[in-house]
Amino acid sequence: MKFKVLSIVLAAALATTISATNVIANDNVEAPVELKYINNAAMESPIYQLRLNNLSKGTYAVAIKDETGELLYNETVSGAKIVRNYRFDSQLPADVKLTFEVSDVKNNTVKVYNFSKSSKTVEIVVIDEVKK
Repeated sequence: MKFKVLSIVLAAALATTISATNVIANDNVEAPVELKYINNAAMESPIYQLRLNNLSKGTYAVAIKDETGELLYNETVSGAKIVRNYRFDSQLPADVKLTFEVSDVKNNTVKVYNFSKSSKTVEIVVIDEVKK
């Protein structure tokens, strides 16, 4: 009986972990780039987390653009196992579509990740008979 309860708790924890990470560009352990969307009610604006899983030091150019191609932010980062969190000062539209371009300066390669989100509202109505 304890095993069933433990497996249900582990399954629930795994499901919570998976739902907490809404966007992962590559969820493979060998993936060179991971992109996550972090949002909760306590934050004013969401965080876009970029992880570069490079084991050796490298230099990367990161550019974030909107759907029209306008450059919102860019920077060059160096190092190994780089983690950067991006939060925009101004509120982005709810249906924003972003493009993250990660360029490996040394190897002259570019990886492009498109990000978009959507939301839906679910309404649940319960009607119970009241017995007197």
